[in-house]
Amino acid sequence: MEKRIWEYVCQIVHNPESLERQDQDGKQSTVTSENVDALKTQCQKLRRGMERLIDSFAEGVIDREQFTIRMDRTKARISEIETKLSAQAADQDHRVHVRSLRTRLAALSNHLQSHLNEADWTTKREIIRALVQRIEIGTTSVVVVLRLPAETGTGPWSPLW
Repeated sequence: MEKRIWEYVCQIVHNPESLERQDQDGKQSTVTSENVDALKTQCQKLRRGMERLIDSFAEGVIDREQFTIRMDRTKARISEIETKLSAQAADQDHRVHVRSLRTRLAALSNHLQSHLNEADWTTKREIIRALVQRIEIGTTSVVVVLRLPAETGTGPWSPLW
């Protein structure tokens, strides 16, 4: 297993772009960038509709039961849209983070590539400790969680097998 982890670290150092490909393969965004504006517009319309609904109730145009049903339905739709928008924002932050990591690894890669093949056990250990936060061993897979910049958090990247 140590050999496979070292091979994975070497692969990441030699080819930092593979992180982005692995990340894109593992994630399918349900909300596209084009839909974000449409969702924001729809949310604004629903909020204006809530205001009109409150006005209608206050003026006695609709009764309490109709008001409650419509208000609950509108709040639920707004909540769904806000959840989608939050997921999209988190996904965008994650993509920026992966690009940042790739850039940092590319810089490190230029420095380390010539030394990877001749590295002794101590050097390998130090390189792994610098790049890997933890290794999660499951019943059917092993996942290497890379050490990422503190301001953006951490995340699992690649199952080894």
